[in-house]
Order: sequence, then C-alpha cells, then structure tokens
Amino acid sequence: MTHSIHFVQQYSGVLVDEYGRRYVSRVYGARRPDDLWDGWFVFFPLDGGRALATDRETTQSNLAAVRYWASGITTTYLDGALERARALLPEARLARRQAQAEREEAIARTEAAAYEEAAAAARIHALEADLRRRETEQLLLAERETVSRAAARLHERAAAAARQDATEANRRRREFRRQHTSRRGSARAARAHAADSAPKRKRKR
Repeated sequence: MTHSIHFVQQYSGVLVDEYGRRYVSRVYGARRPDDLWDGWFVFFPLDGGRALATDRETTQSNLAAVRYWASGITTTYLDGALERARALLPEARLARRQAQAEREEAIARTEAAAYEEAAAAARIHALEADLRRRETEQLLLAERETVSRAAARLHERAAAAARQDATEANRRRREFRRQHTSRRGSARAARAHAADSAPKRKRKR
C-alpha cells in the first residue's frame, strides 16, 4: 500500500546558508505502515538548483500532531535542519569520507610514530640491559678470579706445609734409623768383646 506525502507548512522566513544561497523551508508528512506519521523538511533554493531534504525529523500519532509540531519550529532549528539536509548530499558524504580517511591517516601516522618511538626506547633499554649484564658478568669474573687466586694461595701454603711436614718426617725417620743402627752396632761390639774376654776352655785330648 502506497502512502501519499502531505504538505504540512511553509515558513515565511528565507534561510541563507554560509555560501549565501537562499532557501524556502517546508514541512511534509507521510503515514507509516504502523499508522504513525513521520515529518521532515524540504528546502527549495530561490536561486535555482537542487532542493535539499532531511531525514525523518519527527514521528507523531497523526497528521494533525505533525502540524502542531511544525508550528513550534524556530529559525535556529531550521538552520540546523538545513545543515543536516546538506550533509545528506552525495558530495557531502564523499567529503566526510575523505575527511575521515585523512583523520584516520593522521591517526595511523601518529600511531606509527609512537610505535617507532616505543621501539627506539625498547632498543635503548635492551642495549642498557645488555651493558648491565656485561658489567655484571665482568664483576662476577673479577670476583671469581679473586676467589680463585685466594684459594690457590691457600693451596700453595697447604702444599708447602705438607712438604715441610714430609721433610721433617723423613729427617726423623733417618735419625731414628741411624740411632737404631748405631745401637745395634754397639750391642754386637759388646757381645764380641765379652766373647773375647771369657777364658777359653781347653780341649780334651
């Protein structure tokens, strides 16, 4: 079922946009399939050209309610409605899309610069961490070298003490052997002397 469009009201004032173009404003209404009524504006250029129309500006219960709504519209509201109607033009939509694309490009460049800055900072932090790691490794190596040298000196002292103990033990062992050998020699000499001093028995014939 086709619902006809009804003329509701024309406003007496003339609107002038930012480019100096003059418009006459009208309100139209149409019944919806659910029996409610939509109202919207149409702006007719006095200097020729294409008429501009808004999307639905109101939804009312009947056509009389649309007329009542239209009777309270101010010039300020009409100026805003004219801008909304102009924004619906294909070239306006294209311009908005271009502007959005430019904004998105600017955002992408800003994000890329931020990512690059973050990456540079991360590289600097990585270099600093590597430097600190190398410095720590050098300190650990120096500490290990100091500990190793101290341990080597302790080992050398222990070895020298062990060699000295071994030398002393060897000296005592030789001294003991010498004394033991001397005592054995004295004992043999004493036994031999005793044997020579004893009276010899005459052999029986």
